[in-house]
Amino acid sequence: MLTSQVIILKLQEGNPMNILGNHIHGFFFKEILRLSSPSLAADIHNQNTSKPFSLSFINKEKQIYWIRITSWLEDISKAVFIYFTIHHTYGLADCAFELISTTTNKSEFDWADRIPVNEFIKKSKLFGKEDFWLEHFSPTSFKRGDSHLPLPLPELIINSIYKQLPPEILNEIHLSPQTLTNCLHLKEYHLQSIYNRKNHGSITSFIGKTRWQIDKKSTLMEKEAIWLLFNFAFFSGIGVKTTQGMGMCRIVSGMQS
Repeated sequence: MLTSQVIILKLQEGNPMNILGNHIHGFFFKEILRLSSPSLAADIHNQNTSKPFSLSFINKEKQIYWIRITSWLEDISKAVFIYFTIHHTYGLADCAFELISTTTNKSEFDWADRIPVNEFIKKSKLFGKEDFWLEHFSPTSFKRGDSHLPLPLPELIINSIYKQLPPEILNEIHLSPQTLTNCLHLKEYHLQSIYNRKNHGSITSFIGKTRWQIDKKSTLMEKEAIWLLFNFAFFSGIGVKTTQGMGMCRIVSGMQS
């Protein structure tokens, strides 16, 4: 299953502006995973490969706050469900929150979803858009060597999503990242440069929207692979520190609208 669980909270005390990505990351590992399954927390923490989850920053909408936890490993999803069923108050940095509700129903909250992988693959292949917009909701940047690049380049985005893919989706893609990069063109963008201070060491990043065009000469296999990648980015995020709130994105026309 691919799961995006939104946790809706009421602030009791403190200043949410003081909550950084490492606070969310620590809450996820030290509270949610270790209390539910210490062995799972240790296994994931010690992985040298990409982690099978992403986290959001704390976000405010009207008078409520929310965070999002996504995963494509069912053991993580179960641990999250169990934790928020049992626990209803939480501490993050100097803040205290009370649980209002949680949801994986995208009709209730735009950033929520829960879908079997095989159904996700089928839906993504039917996406059918050669021209689409991507919303970069949280600060986004890419690592190249010792530098961070706040640039929405096709190569950086494709490679970033590709390395996050679970085996079931990767097995559906029989093309290299370079082949897919050659099929994709950045056509338009409305971006804001932002110096992200939500993580240790400020990172030059961007937020906003980008419009993408799949080359009309691309084969159906190439198009389907790109649709799979960009729809999966809803769960994985793109770029650096997606497990600390960065890189949150979604298609804003088509399947994820």
